[in-house]
Amino acid sequence: MLDYTTQSEWANGFGSQQSPIDLRSKDADQREMGLGFERRDSYQLTSEIDDQTTIRVLGDGAASIFGRPFQFVQLHFHAPAEHLVDGQAQPFEIHLVHQNRIGQLVVVALLVKQGEADATLQQIIDQFEAGQTKPVAIQLGDWLPERPSGFHYLGSLTTPPLTEGVEWLVVTKPNVTISEQQLAWFKTHFQPNNRTIQSLNGRTVEYYSK
Repeated sequence: MLDYTTQSEWANGFGSQQSPIDLRSKDADQREMGLGFERRDSYQLTSEIDDQTTIRVLGDGAASIFGRPFQFVQLHFHAPAEHLVDGQAQPFEIHLVHQNRIGQLVVVALLVKQGEADATLQQIIDQFEAGQTKPVAIQLGDWLPERPSGFHYLGSLTTPPLTEGVEWLVVTKPNVTISEQQLAWFKTHFQPNNRTIQSLNGRTVEYYSK
């Protein structure tokens, strides 16, 4: 099991473009358009895994990301959120992992506020079995707006092997909230699993406002 209390000891030989980061609005390059994400096929969740640090849910689906075709691979959860926006953290972050034919990775991160319970998230909770991998048949809810706003930058995986070259789309206003009860469930079943903030090291961060 991955131990987040010893993350300072995680091996990192990949350089200086690590994730997550603190996304600073005033320092980002402004783009007056939506993030370049468009779902092409519905996302079907097919397998739910307890990996001891989070729930990982495998699935199928397709998207166009900045005009390039990608396949949806899996999603998982972090509580509290890993990315900050102007120094502030949300209570929950969902990572939608995508990969293309040559192996490039794009993670669409949803910064989730506390609010009403989400039905799809509740399905995932209800079908969870501790220590098990089990088949599921869940259609992913419409968690992303048609024209999402948020940040775009180049970083890394946030768990070992911390591989760099990962493209990030961090959506600041997704169509999903988490209830107090749902958040309490995650806190009961999993320890905090957010990686500490990493240095920007001169990277360009773009903000897509609409």
